[in-house]
Amino acid sequence: MTRSMIALILLSLSTTGAHATGRFHCEATDRAAWLGETQVTERLTAAGWQVSHMKEDGGCWEVYGTDPQNRRVEAYLHPVSGEVQLVSQRGTVVFDIRDANE
Repeated sequence: MTRSMIALILLSLSTTGAHATGRFHCEATDRAAWLGETQVTERLTAAGWQVSHMKEDGGCWEVYGTDPQNRRVEAYLHPVSGEVQLVSQRGTVVFDIRDANE
């Protein structure tokens, strides 16, 4: 493998890591209307979830934790309604709202 090929591979790997995961994107909403982290955590906890941490990603709340079925998951929630949009476990989608609405 030539040096230029190695440099090209490293460049492509470094640029893809700088973006959001792209796993799910929520519709654009007014940031002022978003639920706060505490509100999201309280709602999920009341529904049987355990939240370990969360962050913004793709215009959604991306939540890491345990779902009511005791699975360690990554979930994307609508930032205004708090509705679960996508849940995945170790890279496998276990719930996708787009499939549920068909």
